[in-house]
Amino acid sequence: MTELLIVDDNEPLRRWAERVVGERGYSCDVAADAESAREQMGNNGYKLVLLDINMPGESGMQLLSHIRTSDPEAAVVMVTAQDDTQLAMNAIELGAYGYMIKPVGAGELLINVANALHRRKRELEGQRALASLRSTVQERSHELEGALQDLRLSKNQVWASQAETIFRLARMVEFRDEDTGHHLHRMSAFCEILARRAGSSEDRAEMVRLASQLHDIGKVAVPDSILLKPGKLTVEEFEVMKSHAETGFQMLADSPSEVVQLGSAIARSHHERWDGSGYPRGLSGEEIPLEGRIAALADVFDALTSDRVYRPAFPVQSAVEIMREEHGHFDPEMLHEFHAALPELETIRTAYAD
Repeated sequence: MTELLIVDDNEPLRRWAERVVGERGYSCDVAADAESAREQMGNNGYKLVLLDINMPGESGMQLLSHIRTSDPEAAVVMVTAQDDTQLAMNAIELGAYGYMIKPVGAGELLINVANALHRRKRELEGQRALASLRSTVQERSHELEGALQDLRLSKNQVWASQAETIFRLARMVEFRDEDTGHHLHRMSAFCEILARRAGSSEDRAEMVRLASQLHDIGKVAVPDSILLKPGKLTVEEFEVMKSHAETGFQMLADSPSEVVQLGSAIARSHHERWDGSGYPRGLSGEEIPLEGRIAALADVFDALTSDRVYRPAFPVQSAVEIMREEHGHFDPEMLHEFHAALPELETIRTAYAD
């Protein structure tokens, strides 16, 4: 596969870019307009397209949209003489990996090429891992179904089989989202601690720990362009993201497993808020299942105290203050138990630090 396609109607710049990347060892083709680029992409596969925005005929933005649909594995970096923030944001939202403003130096060009190819490699590896994991999960689910029907299995054997399958299901989301890290371990352990403080038995608290790992399972149906977007989501994109709560419930609700049924309830309710301002159903107060109220606290605390692409982690005390200021979001009694449990929660955070 040829690595790069350079699309630019300015021949001197096109040839210069071809020489710079060629000297660094990249194989490269060139095109002077969108029509030629489409033809070459139809005949060859490219890892990366360096695409000028302003060209006669079809614009670079139109070609970008075509590439993301027809060849989604190809990375695209836009090049333009326009220093226009809105234009850059539009390109990123359409799926561009980067945006360079002419005149571009050789160093800047090579850095952007290397970064785009590295990101593309990681995304493709993640997609392959997700496909493999989905296959494994399906196999494990069939094994679990058979195990539950086999009366010769002991209670402990069934429980262990469920626990393994639940963890594998939950890991599907982590393979797509680099920010999650040890989120599953921490968040589910937080839920177990809070469930015990809420009066749950040891067995019930352990069930909450397992089931809470499924809280974000519905994100497998959210497109990568939204789930992995580093910037702020648009209103429309956020509506798609919000759908993961109901999707997770629908995926799990008809399971014969009590643990998975509890997971479906947590998936649906962990974004509900005590004051009724949450989603997907706008429940308030004790209309929200107790386990959903517990998961809401655990999930927000871990999110605030973890690094994200768009911000570093908050210190624990800062996170606690933010949650106290947003007290209307949380069950007041559970928020009190959360504050009392902070030493235990800190121990978990240390044990499962990213």
